[in-house]
Amino acid sequence: MSALTREQADHELERLVADSDTIGQSLVEMDGHPGHQLLRGAALTGLTERRWAETAAAMAALWDQFGTYKGLIDKAREIRGRRSRPNDDDLAELHTLLTGSVVSLKPEHIPLEQRGLTGPAVIVERITMDELLARMKQSFAKVIEVLSTAESTWSATIGRLDPLTDQLRSVSILVESVAAGDGATTGQLDRIRAGLDDARERVVTDPLSVAATDPLAGIESELAALRERLAETATVRDTFDARLGALDQVCADIEAAEATARQTWTAVVDKIANPGLAEPTSEGSTRLHAELRALAARRDTGRWAELAATADRLDRLAAATLDAVRRSVRTIGGLLDRRAELRGRLEAFQVKAARLGHAEDLALQELHTTAHKLLFTAPCDLPAATRALNRYQQALQDRERPPEEATR
Repeated sequence: MSALTREQADHELERLVADSDTIGQSLVEMDGHPGHQLLRGAALTGLTERRWAETAAAMAALWDQFGTYKGLIDKAREIRGRRSRPNDDDLAELHTLLTGSVVSLKPEHIPLEQRGLTGPAVIVERITMDELLARMKQSFAKVIEVLSTAESTWSATIGRLDPLTDQLRSVSILVESVAAGDGATTGQLDRIRAGLDDARERVVTDPLSVAATDPLAGIESELAALRERLAETATVRDTFDARLGALDQVCADIEAAEATARQTWTAVVDKIANPGLAEPTSEGSTRLHAELRALAARRDTGRWAELAATADRLDRLAAATLDAVRRSVRTIGGLLDRRAELRGRLEAFQVKAARLGHAEDLALQELHTTAHKLLFTAPCDLPAATRALNRYQQALQDRERPPEEATR
C-alpha cells in the first residue's frame, strides 16, 4: 500500500488525537467511578473478589496501553512537526506509525483465549494503533460494567436494607407485644435478622454475588408475612374481650333455644302420642360455657395466636350448636304443626261436604267423627289420625263423581 498523502496523514493524526483525548478522559472518569471507590481497598469475597482481581488488572493494563498509545501519537506529532510540508520519508514513517502493526502487547495484556506457547516463550502480539484503541474500548466497557454493577447493587441494596431494618424493628416490638412466648415466631424473627445482617455484609464484600442472587427478596416477603400475621394477632388481642362478649351472647341464644326446645317437647309429649323424639338437654350451652370460661381464664397468658385459634374454634362450635338447637325446635314443633294442619284440613272437608249437600250423609259423618276424635284427643295418634282423615277425604271425593262413574 502506498504511503499516506499529507492530507491523509493530517486527517488520520487528527482523528487519533481526538480518540486519545476521549479515552484519556474516560480513564480519568473510570478511576473516579463510585464503583471503583467502593471496591478499591475493600475486603472482598466470593464472585466480587475474583471479578475485581481481573478488573483491577484490566484497569492497570488500560493505563499502560493508553501510555503506549499516547506515546505513539506524540511521536507521530513530532514527525509531522519537522516541516510544514512533510517529504516522502516523513510520510512513509507516518504511514508505518499510524497504520502499521507498531504496538507490541505485553503477554499479560493479550486476552487469555489468544495466548499460546511455543517452547518456553509466550507469543507476543503486534497490532495497529486502531486495533489497540478497539482493544482499550472493549476492555473499558467490561471494567465499567463491573464497576457500575457493584455500585448500583450497593446503592439499591442499601436503599432496601434501611427500610427493612426499620420494619424489622417495628416487627420486633410486635413480637414482644403479642408473641413473646412463641418460640417459633421469635425463631423466625431471629432468622430474618440474621439474613439482613448477612445481606448487609455481603453487599459490601460481594456486591456482584448480591446482584446475581438478590438475597433480600425472600427476606422482604417473609418479613411482610410475619408483620401481617402479628398485626392480625394484635387485632385478636385488642378485640378479645369483645369477642368473648359476643360468644357469651351466642351462649345466651343457645340457652334460650334449648329452653324453647324443652318447653315445646313437653307440650308435644302431652299432646302427641309416641312422638319418637328424645328429650332436649342443655348439653350444648353447658359445654360452650365451660370452654368459654376456660378461654377467658387463659387471657393473661398472652399467647394470642393460640387464643385466637381457640376463639375461632368456639365461634364455629357456637354457630353449629345454635343451628342444631334451632333445627331441633323446628322438628319438635313440627309435630304440633302437623296436628294443626290435619285439623284444618278436616274442617275444610266438612265445609265442602255441606256445600255439596252431604251434611246428612251418615257414612260421611261417621268418618268425620272418627277423624275428629283422633285429632282432638290428647295425646293425639298422628299416624292413625292421618289415615282416618285420608279415608274421610277419599269418601268425599267418591261422592263428587258422577253416578255412572261411581258404580263402575
